[in-house]
Amino acid sequence: MISLVVQASLLCLLITCTSCHDINVYNSDYGVYVGDLSSPESDVSGQVFIVNATTLQIFNFTFNPDQQDLYFWLDIKDTPTKEGIKAHTYEYGITPLGPFPEDNDRVVVHVPEKHRLDEFKSFSIYSFKTDKNFGSLVLPEDMKIPKSVALSSEFTGKRYKLRSGPLYVLDRRTIKVYGFTFEGNKAPKTYFYAGRGASVSYSSGVKVAIRGKDDKEISEISENYRGGKDIILELPENYDIFHIDWISVYCYKYRVNFGSVLVPTDDTLANLPPYVPSINRSDEEKPMSRRVLKGSANRINFTFQLGHIEHIKNYNGNLRSPKYVWHVNSVMSPDLYLKRHVTYKFNVEGGRDKLLPDIYNPLYIGDDENGGYNELSQNEAERVTVYSPGPIDSHTGPLCLWMHNRDKTANEPETYLECDGWPEDVHSFAFTPNDTTPSVLYYNSANNFNMGGKIYIVDELPENVEDSAEVPYNREKWHTLALSRQRADKVNGSKTTIAAVFLIILTIMLS
Repeated sequence: MISLVVQASLLCLLITCTSCHDINVYNSDYGVYVGDLSSPESDVSGQVFIVNATTLQIFNFTFNPDQQDLYFWLDIKDTPTKEGIKAHTYEYGITPLGPFPEDNDRVVVHVPEKHRLDEFKSFSIYSFKTDKNFGSLVLPEDMKIPKSVALSSEFTGKRYKLRSGPLYVLDRRTIKVYGFTFEGNKAPKTYFYAGRGASVSYSSGVKVAIRGKDDKEISEISENYRGGKDIILELPENYDIFHIDWISVYCYKYRVNFGSVLVPTDDTLANLPPYVPSINRSDEEKPMSRRVLKGSANRINFTFQLGHIEHIKNYNGNLRSPKYVWHVNSVMSPDLYLKRHVTYKFNVEGGRDKLLPDIYNPLYIGDDENGGYNELSQNEAERVTVYSPGPIDSHTGPLCLWMHNRDKTANEPETYLECDGWPEDVHSFAFTPNDTTPSVLYYNSANNFNMGGKIYIVDELPENVEDSAEVPYNREKWHTLALSRQRADKVNGSKTTIAAVFLIILTIMLS
């Protein structure tokens, strides 16, 4: 009879899974296993691996987000607390987690900028508002973190000015080439090439893709690289750095090696990060292109109102978008170009009713791309610099909504404006960028994520950037929501009065 130990070992060999790993042990396919993300009080489960110093990946992830306020969470304590910080994903950024696509074989989680995994003691799924742990694990004290490796040689050659800086093996299939120089516009039918053997040869190699350039098929190097650009190479499927001996800039037409780098055969690459497939966005997932408004002498006032984006499929280019976004001078979430030492007036009409979260939107200017300042933990908020004057929550105003005209006729506009409030209720503040103001800022809502856009701070407005046309409207004509609510208040007030009288009569009768 086979012993239980042997049976367990055979089971691990027979099935391809991630559950047969030891804590803090490196695996070249997955990374360093740090534990199972689980909780007896929830249905959360998944095996967590360290990819590198700033990335985790979770396999066999089970998660049903019944609660609206759940985040991947990192903390310096063994269990999550409000002093921790959010970790983000491609699908949701730093917004609350939702369902993940069923065809995902893994969930990739990124540590916020300026942080490393070895700063933290625990990783969890956590509700920030209710202070509840939905599944966590304690990270090993001496966690082993896979590291990228620099190769000892660089590209150099006698033809077409071939040169490069250092080559870094980022993971099993990804190599970064710093400062690549090559006259690709002159070289005939040349590719990056990788293969086996003591020397570079046509028969033992395969073409290598350049990330961002060769998404569907590998094209020849046709650009004149002048050394100021770093490039990232991705080895094809079924190849990795452990199965090649060289990387070459290779003339495919005349079978000439213009220059190559040898891959070390010792244990230099022993603890490389595993390869994590990049997510290729479909056309429907790619973010929409942003329009632009320039802060010229004729445009120093910017009015911020809301607009529904239910008719926009690719606003953020990922799975999570807000219900409303800022419309600035009638243009949906444009990028702004503002000149230094010019004072601009920002008018806010994004709603001030705290009981309705979607339409309570204090406007602020900061260096955080995603916004949602009021939804950040204390540690996260301390890392944000706010550039708009005064308390953030003071920058609220009446509600104005740009609505999509679903039943428009040929002569009607695509959108129309409805407002709840009067022109004199509009809140305004001044913003004057100066010499110390960063060149890129963001306008956002303090109460909701991903509603805004970029603000480019410039010395002179760019001439090669097209300025958007505004939709003309007369603000004083729009009081439909305010009037309808006044009518509703009168009706509700009458009902309340009748109910109160009835309760008084009933009380007298019972006494």
